[in-house]
Amino acid sequence: MPMTADAAPPATALDRSTPRRHIGTFEVPDDVTAVDFPLDGTRLETAHVTDRGATAGVVRVARISEGPGITDYVTHQKDFTYSTYGIHVGQDDRLTFFGDGQRIAVHLIDCREGSPRLGDEITIHMAVSPHRVLIIPKGVAHTLDGLGGVVTRDEPVWYADRNPDWEPDNDLVSFLRTAERAPVVRTNRHRLPVAAHLLLSRMSQRTNSEVRGAYAARFRVSVGGRTTYATIRPDWRAAEPQSDDHGLVRRNNFVLTGPESFTVVPSTDSCTSDVLEVALDGQDGRFTRHAYSRRTVTWMAGSEEADIEVVTADGEHRVVRLGDPTIGVRIPPGTWYRFTGTGRIWVRSEMELLDLSPWNLDHPLVRDLTTADPGEAGPSRPEQDGDRYLPGPALHALARMEAKAMSLTH
Repeated sequence: MPMTADAAPPATALDRSTPRRHIGTFEVPDDVTAVDFPLDGTRLETAHVTDRGATAGVVRVARISEGPGITDYVTHQKDFTYSTYGIHVGQDDRLTFFGDGQRIAVHLIDCREGSPRLGDEITIHMAVSPHRVLIIPKGVAHTLDGLGGVVTRDEPVWYADRNPDWEPDNDLVSFLRTAERAPVVRTNRHRLPVAAHLLLSRMSQRTNSEVRGAYAARFRVSVGGRTTYATIRPDWRAAEPQSDDHGLVRRNNFVLTGPESFTVVPSTDSCTSDVLEVALDGQDGRFTRHAYSRRTVTWMAGSEEADIEVVTADGEHRVVRLGDPTIGVRIPPGTWYRFTGTGRIWVRSEMELLDLSPWNLDHPLVRDLTTADPGEAGPSRPEQDGDRYLPGPALHALARMEAKAMSLTH
């Protein structure tokens, strides 16, 4: 999970490793969205995608899949490469890849203590696609090639246990890609309830809002004949965001996973979000507003010739340059906005829903969105001191219910 760690767990007397054996390479056709692979639990699942969102220019919306509903994101600079494998001890990765047609290679090694496939290694070749989710179970080492310019959404499943290989603040065990042997790890057994997922995600938000340093790598080492873990933290630092005198731009919660690559964790207490794919070319210039919800949008990948234009409460048109995943643009209820620029972008969209009445079970969310021609988009509704929003867990539950309903229609 995207939190930092400094302390190493107690040393153990075990030096567990396994030789690597490559057993196959799998080419995934572009039209295939669900398939199982030889390493138990490793598979592709069909994602929840709707075409043509209501916001002008949105050509595709990727909803969350079934599961705890937490959404973390990893962006990758154009020259990004991994020099290590990573093994999650207490986390299943559920990865969706967004980008402009890139092809990626996923390298996996079974490192699970007691697994009949221990040491077996496979390679998966596939195109980046919002239509499938790659499941990598805890204890399966992974590294990837071809991620330059790609953004990865992870909807993790977290587990806890009494386990000498587990460090709650950083459960990723790393080792070099060139190593002939891979570590063997004991994985956590007890899946956490949804409430615990929300708690951990909020703790991650708090940590990464204050530190915003580089993600630490944890390696198994031998010290004085005993095996323990050492943590290495690069000294990368992110540039300060542009100034903003209208209160629209906010600093996201993140850690650096490269000099210009970021793990971006949620900024709202619902801890969940959608991904919007936006075609900027050839739009009709219409503005959008949400009457009953506040949105925070974050550029994740794609064209850097992209802006968002917002009409303020006094009628001023404020243009914010996108292209920086460390900032989010806050759009209050009743605010007119539109995406402009050239090319195609992928943005994270987080929502907070106005609580109109504690007894109103017929919330007008279905009437939330309206559009207008440029000449019709007058001053936006000013944000009210009395605005109150539904609790994050309630919105989180609604998103998970939507995911379950979409699964039933597949």
